[in-house]
Amino acid sequence: MRGRTSITTALAGLALAASPATVWGQDLSPELQAFDEQLPGSLINDPTDLVWQTQGPLDVEGVQDESIPGGGAARRYEISSKGANPWSSQAYVPLLTDIARGDVVTVGFYARTVSAETADGKGMIGVRFQENAAPYSGFADTTVSVGSEWEWYEVSGTATTGIKQEVATVVLQMAGAKQTLEIGQTIVVKGVPSILGAPAAEAPAAEPEPTEEPEIPEPLLGAGTLLNRPEMRNWQVTATVGSYEDRDEPTIWLGRATRFTADARGENDWDLVANIPIEQALSEGDKLLVAITARTVSAQTPDGKAYVALRLQDSAPPYEAFSQNAFKAGENWQLIRANATASRDFAAGTAQLSLHFAAEAQVVDIGPVYVFKVE
Repeated sequence: MRGRTSITTALAGLALAASPATVWGQDLSPELQAFDEQLPGSLINDPTDLVWQTQGPLDVEGVQDESIPGGGAARRYEISSKGANPWSSQAYVPLLTDIARGDVVTVGFYARTVSAETADGKGMIGVRFQENAAPYSGFADTTVSVGSEWEWYEVSGTATTGIKQEVATVVLQMAGAKQTLEIGQTIVVKGVPSILGAPAAEAPAAEPEPTEEPEIPEPLLGAGTLLNRPEMRNWQVTATVGSYEDRDEPTIWLGRATRFTADARGENDWDLVANIPIEQALSEGDKLLVAITARTVSAQTPDGKAYVALRLQDSAPPYEAFSQNAFKAGENWQLIRANATASRDFAAGTAQLSLHFAAEAQVVDIGPVYVFKVE
């Protein structure tokens, strides 16, 4: 693993192909092998190939300019109108290897917005690791906000399902707005959560700072066996409407929160959704306690309180639920509790808590979330 400078230097020297690569399913070429040695993790796509399969109404053309980072080439995608769904217009980045359940996979790409009919003028790209075949299972659904200058963007996730190489792709969804985007060199790696942001190999991992605060706050002590990691905010968020932002929040336990902003009511309450993984296995009949810290920043509701739906469900399509509920939150931090019973066995990492925010136009802060098996 190398540092940021050496990787960006290697990026600049990696030539981009004008036609599709022919290394699908084959060993990396000597050029890509040399490039792979500069990267953290294992390279699992061909970064010299920008001519990807597309779907839906969009115009595509090649762009070449020495000022484009990562090789001087990009593809311009013009979406003439906002689609019914972000995936109405999309491009597929093919992968060169199988994805196994539990693999950490990261994609990074250069991009900029030429124009976008959005509130802030920024473009929107939905990113998803996905099988390009029915039932189109995938993970790490994330919406990236793209500015007008060339920047490097990354999305990482842990595979909740296995995907065979023949149908393994990264999907770039671009129909979230009428917009024109340019996407340049794209790199996909397996085994690490970051590419250009990764630390140098020779730098040892820092020891966590000691803290006097317990992982479980006093009101929840003795609640049961903790099944998730509330200090980790590795949530899978999809923002078809609105946006989200991780924030420092010293007024709540563990000091972190995520702000979910639904600018308008969505067609579905899951048009702004956070999926929180349950890392431990569940057995049929297990009694669960979900505890969520939440507060309302603003809400266009009769009582001024935000409305959040919650589901405990399978983490793979069709996302079968075994508990559904909802809660309202006031302007001060509250600890919301909900009970559930597992309807069947779930292997470790295959169940999740899903929070839906798009039922109303509202802004909601969610602090640490706890899922317990009640003894």
